[in-house]
Amino acid sequence: MIAVRLTLLAISAAAVLAAFGATSAELQPSARMVMVTSVIALLAPLFWPGRAATSARTGLRVLGWSAAAAALAALAAWLGPGASLPLPWIAKACVMLVLVSMVTHALAAGLEGLLRTRAGGADGARDMAGVAAVALLAMLGALPLWFGPAAELLSHGNARFLDATVGLSPLAHLAVASGNDLLRNQWFYEHSNLASLQFTYPELSALVTSYLVVLLALALAPMARQAARARDGATPSTHSSTEHAR
Repeated sequence: MIAVRLTLLAISAAAVLAAFGATSAELQPSARMVMVTSVIALLAPLFWPGRAATSARTGLRVLGWSAAAAALAALAAWLGPGASLPLPWIAKACVMLVLVSMVTHALAAGLEGLLRTRAGGADGARDMAGVAAVALLAMLGALPLWFGPAAELLSHGNARFLDATVGLSPLAHLAVASGNDLLRNQWFYEHSNLASLQFTYPELSALVTSYLVVLLALALAPMARQAARARDGATPSTHSSTEHAR
């Protein structure tokens, strides 16, 4: 089942990339890398195989699916037409894709579990969670576009506010890892006010650290919920024992 989903992801990604012109030999290699990683990052949750029986296995599935998506991206970047990025650059971009995908799929897994509980079954929960994860990722990725005017008004000349707006965009993260000045290309000059403003991309090391912290928090969240349930379950028993003793 997972192999079938991975095959469908590869076919869908190839079709979308071809439609977007990623096969053009004139495309800058770093721009192709951004295009490949961002398209696969958005498509992967739609083919997400779903939660496993336990939280630990779900975590392994999140890691495995994210790594498989990054492997597809690396293959597409390496086999693409024209000049290719050096392997270290492809590796950096794909590591960032793994981190972005892990956070996205961890959120999808959590939402899937919530939907299963609320709906009383698994029908449609996986697909709904995948679509919701894609919508959230797309909204954050496009943050410099739709929030750019508000960011400029709220910044009052403070570049840190603009830096934060750019720094919250996973698309910008993939661009940084790919070595591409994405937000200052011609298209963004025409469609985003941030392209003409002074801002600084986040450092790659800071991005990696931030993602690891978020992943750690997401990994500890189920443990915290289980501990809270255990305490809640133990409390009535304690009260009952006290009443019985009286």
